[in-house]
Amino acid sequence: MNAYHLFREGESAFVYHLASGRFIRVTPAAYDLLELRERMPAADAEAVFRARRPAETGVLDDVAALEAEGFFEPAEAPVKDDDEFEDELEKRFSGPCNTLVLSVASGCNLACRYCYCGVCRDELPDRGLMSEETALQAVERLFAAVDPKMGVRVTFFGGEPLLNKPVIRKVVARCNELAAARGQTAGYSITTNATLMDDATADLIVKNNFGLMASLDGPQALHDGQCPMRDGHGSFAAASAGIRLLQARGAHVTARCTMAHPAPDAMRLIRFFADFGVSRVVLGTVYNPMFPSACDFTVEDDRAFRRCVGDEVIPWMLAERASGRTPIYDPFEEIGTFQGEARHPEKVPGLRCGACHGAMAVGPDGTLYPCHRFVGMEKWALGRLAEGPDRSRCEAFWREYRAAMKETCGGCWAYRVCGGPCPWEIARADGTFEMTTRLCEDTCAWVRQGVYYFNKLGEVGYKEGEKDT
Repeated sequence: MNAYHLFREGESAFVYHLASGRFIRVTPAAYDLLELRERMPAADAEAVFRARRPAETGVLDDVAALEAEGFFEPAEAPVKDDDEFEDELEKRFSGPCNTLVLSVASGCNLACRYCYCGVCRDELPDRGLMSEETALQAVERLFAAVDPKMGVRVTFFGGEPLLNKPVIRKVVARCNELAAARGQTAGYSITTNATLMDDATADLIVKNNFGLMASLDGPQALHDGQCPMRDGHGSFAAASAGIRLLQARGAHVTARCTMAHPAPDAMRLIRFFADFGVSRVVLGTVYNPMFPSACDFTVEDDRAFRRCVGDEVIPWMLAERASGRTPIYDPFEEIGTFQGEARHPEKVPGLRCGACHGAMAVGPDGTLYPCHRFVGMEKWALGRLAEGPDRSRCEAFWREYRAAMKETCGGCWAYRVCGGPCPWEIARADGTFEMTTRLCEDTCAWVRQGVYYFNKLGEVGYKEGEKDT
């Protein structure tokens, strides 16, 4: 691979050194020289540079010093070889898993225009509600598999999980009982549209310190247009009332805002959620690779969103930091973590996420799936709860994913940062993977903007690790 990658963002220019993982802001003259060296031999590049910039020859000395340090040596390919990858697989699937994802309800009381569940999930009995027996069987298997010194975590998903409140209550009670008996900790999280929230459920969530994500797509007109109830009425009033119930009890609510085509004004959405008082907002875009729809973001939608981030959102984030506040929207946290030396991988982990292990989901009928996104898709089933996951299928999932993406991602400068596509993004309904670069342009733009943002943070006096005052 090339030794480095050059890019401009805003008024700044940067070089990313692949071997060390360093993003370095450079002067226009240094950028010019490095760009020349990408296209021609060093001696020719220096001659052209001297002719262009006779007053800035000091840059030649700086670049010569970099060369002496090995800056121009090609980077090692970031994709692990077969033996390394197989070792990673063995380690992943030989160890215990201390997390449990329960899809306690595959159905939903809303009819969101962009939701993939209604088109890709198979018909399930009992309206797709998980039985108490299945849920408690999953809990028992979880505790039996982990060391008593390990904490456990249960995530409730749907559809809409609050369609099955009795099972959620039973699971929490049993987990707390087992954890107390074994001296363990038990943690919980839930993703909900909040329309079915009531006092008892809000109390349960707050008492047990749930991680909490509530789906809300913005102001009432926008949300109701995208997320009607099944009878056609808007769901904003019920959703906002449910969130208020939680906030009144001191819960920290993360709002999940889904942006559909055509791209909305992201800054307007962020200001809405700031006024609403959520602790954090996540802006997601509609992209359904298996079942495309008119709601899917287009390439131009992606670009419009990134323009808004560059022109409006980043200046707002910087102003928040300069005022001692943590922005409720920060899409660049991963890039900030990556810049720490310990996170830079010479070779990228082959297993991108917890699919088929820590993120494996139990469907309402006890079928196991790679993660919550695949629930109800027979072609992606990994086994049954009673027998446990089929390890050969779990390993095949990752081998086939790797085979699909490694050629494209292995030659990309941004692969060490992004880690490759989410498996769902390149999955197909027939149980296979097919690599697509549909989201690559947007991902590379995200990396560039994140580097620019963290560079600007230095200019406003922010240092990683400082707490808000």
